[in-house]
Amino acid sequence: ELTTRGMSSYQAACPLGLQSRLTFGAALAYLPFLIELPAPAFYAVSAVAWACLAKSTYTAMLTVYAFAWTPIIARFSAPFLPKYTFSEDGSFYSADGAPADVIAKRRAGMVYLASKFEEMSAGAEAKSLNHVIKEGLSDIRFTDTNRVPFPFQAVIRSKLNVSTVVKSSEGPWLIDTSGNRALDVSGSYGVNVCGYDRYKQFAKSGLATIEALGPNVLGPLHPVIAPVISALREVSGNEEVSFHMSGTEAVMCAVRLCRFNTRRPLIVTFAGAYHGWWDGVQPGPGNERPVVDVLCLKDMAPASLALIKLRASEIACVLVSPLQGLNPNNSPPSDLVLMDSKMRKAEDSVRLYSAWLKNLREICTTSNVPLLFDEVYTGFRMAPKGAQQYYGVQADVVIYGKTLGGGMPCGVVCGKRELMRRFDPRRPVRVAY
Repeated sequence: ELTTRGMSSYQAACPLGLQSRLTFGAALAYLPFLIELPAPAFYAVSAVAWACLAKSTYTAMLTVYAFAWTPIIARFSAPFLPKYTFSEDGSFYSADGAPADVIAKRRAGMVYLASKFEEMSAGAEAKSLNHVIKEGLSDIRFTDTNRVPFPFQAVIRSKLNVSTVVKSSEGPWLIDTSGNRALDVSGSYGVNVCGYDRYKQFAKSGLATIEALGPNVLGPLHPVIAPVISALREVSGNEEVSFHMSGTEAVMCAVRLCRFNTRRPLIVTFAGAYHGWWDGVQPGPGNERPVVDVLCLKDMAPASLALIKLRASEIACVLVSPLQGLNPNNSPPSDLVLMDSKMRKAEDSVRLYSAWLKNLREICTTSNVPLLFDEVYTGFRMAPKGAQQYYGVQADVVIYGKTLGGGMPCGVVCGKRELMRRFDPRRPVRVAY
């Protein structure tokens, strides 16, 4: 049974941030010593001042204790970490102290793998296409940088050509411009749940459905959207739906709508969770934006629950990646793996995480803080209705992407009606465009 409660009105945040409240409390506590006051007034002002200062100090101390400092430390230390490279004749094959026979096998394995990659880029057409792509597509540089630890990158780049171009598929096989076949073991970064042939049918059927209208009509909606909305409402358990072009864009929309409708500045995320490439939810390395409106807290920590309850009037939403149940406080499995073998090995972790989510749901309900599930990663792998069904917890807003589009650009926000509103009915100029 899904656990949730209806949420009504939201208490707007105090206009003073925590740092300002600390400063104000300290100044107010010092004020009675600067001006002459009658004894009753002196004690009254002092009592109020010290109460404000004590509460603000406790809030600050709990925030420091519950905060996940690893991403912040990593962010500030990243510019000082020097680059070094393992050469092929040096430590590339022996970085872990492997014996000579293992090193020899690794060398032979690299030669074989490089030859297979070379086959995938053989032929004049493939070489021409690969050259154009490598010279002009920045995503290729990011892919090999992101997937390979930096000391190994130079050798990998010299040996393996990662810009393989394929133009058809048969079942799980991808076929390149020269007719070579490669088995797709990654499922196209987790998007390919139903299989390539099935998605070809989906795309063909979808295009045929809207062929008479055309895919580029802006404003009016095709009738096919009605059953899609109904299905999403049924799956998510929420009242309204908003469509977007990617999972990251959907996260941006969901966070903005929660801030707009609660009139609160802060959002809560948990250590290790990934919520897309938007710099507004990335406290770690590579983000040059000062993320001062995000509380990145320790996952599965009682102090985090206590802090959410204490600072509820400042928190617009709590953003959860259900995939973190497999690796709390650590980075999730890569795009290549997504729901990997950990799912079968982490029964205890999942059971504890399920209990944690239910406690979090209860805290959010009693504190009137919206709970968001970011299911862009997990899609519907955990259960037909996603992580909500798997963990038995109903979120106030759910975000979908990747699998939902089956390779097409797609992101969806499903939420409670009061959180999906983009205008203020009592203040007509206050609109969330």
